[in-house]
Amino acid sequence: MSSLVASRAEGQGPWRKWVAVILLTLLFATSFVDRFILSLLADPISRDLGLGDVQLGLLMGAGFSILYSLAGLPLAHWIDRYQRKRLLLAGVVLWSCTTIASGFATGFTSLLICRAGVAIGEAVLTPAAVSLIADYFVREKRATPMAVYSSVGAIMGTGSFVVGALVLKIAGPLQETFSMAPWRLTLVFVGLPGLLLALCFLLLVREPVRRVSADKEGAQTGIGDFGRYLRSKWAFYVPFLLSGGLLTIFGLGMPTWMPTILVREHGFDPSEAGFAFGFRTAPAGLFGIFFWPWLAMKIEKRHRNSGPPAALLIAACAAFIVFPIAPRIEDTSLLLAWMTVAVMISGAWAVLPVIGFQIFSPSRFRGKLAALNLLSMNLLGFGLGPSLIVYLGTLGGADGAASELSLGLSRAGLLVAPLLLVTMIICLIQSRHLVDVED
Repeated sequence: MSSLVASRAEGQGPWRKWVAVILLTLLFATSFVDRFILSLLADPISRDLGLGDVQLGLLMGAGFSILYSLAGLPLAHWIDRYQRKRLLLAGVVLWSCTTIASGFATGFTSLLICRAGVAIGEAVLTPAAVSLIADYFVREKRATPMAVYSSVGAIMGTGSFVVGALVLKIAGPLQETFSMAPWRLTLVFVGLPGLLLALCFLLLVREPVRRVSADKEGAQTGIGDFGRYLRSKWAFYVPFLLSGGLLTIFGLGMPTWMPTILVREHGFDPSEAGFAFGFRTAPAGLFGIFFWPWLAMKIEKRHRNSGPPAALLIAACAAFIVFPIAPRIEDTSLLLAWMTVAVMISGAWAVLPVIGFQIFSPSRFRGKLAALNLLSMNLLGFGLGPSLIVYLGTLGGADGAASELSLGLSRAGLLVAPLLLVTMIICLIQSRHLVDVED
């Protein structure tokens, strides 16, 4: 029976599998644009709707990230139980339509409701993508498609602003034609590609058969069963999931504060700082997205179930050296070179956890584990990271000192790197006790 399930899972042609991966990747890219577009439009929105900085901060930050994180687990529960294609399409339509609806918002409340729709819709995407890719490809071939999907995170963190700026430039001359402000047209325009991609996904992608062995076909997928599974493997999953959140504290702190550090401490103007940091680090992030899965699968061939934890341990050893030192380098060229290495190291946690879930986690729980990983990264990284760096920089120094941010980022690296090292040592030891769930 298990061979039958495997053969049915392999029944889809290679082109269909890669069409699905490409469409998932394009949807991931679209989600970044729709998520970050308000940051580009903050000034005209605040003028037209009379919003203050606190309200804008809620719309762009906590109002999105908290709901996005909390919605992930119940949505992932459905993904692990029901047809993923339908749930994913519903999520895409929801976030695209609410992005478009944001262009017609009349005040803070209506815009907040629209942002809530974007958050809930986007929370479906990654858990569904992780589960789908795992069932499209055998374990030895999953690293490449997962790296392709995850590469969007390395590109669109800054690329979404470029796309948004281009759309805003197109919208400007059309404001009289449509009798709408450019920012409103921009929100409408960036919401449309998601609907087009959803139609392509509906027509071209087939739901794969879940890769489950014969003795697991009747296994339960409820929250209680998931909790029992986690308790049985807690010594591995607790440090494994915690490491992603710890890394994000520093990993998010780099793009958040490095342009400001370059302006305050190295004499750049804002545009030069953004270009210098983005131009040098984006290729390194993209390289890391593909290098770390390659390394993990090389290790996996020799030591089953140990590939991702071992590769993450190597990355943690490098972080132990680079993270505390890099932000405090005074020479600008050396600073940017070291930060480029730091970005490449951070790429390990952008892709290896989800590859790990696909290797050693049961199919029926992969969506929930991906959602827990996002929860850890969002709450620790987005919720704690930027503020913690500011706080660490003020300890023992005067408020407003030019070097506070670089000091805070360095101290965050000094705090995070040893913890990453410890968590990954534990994970590598515990990975020996993981039971193979499939071939």
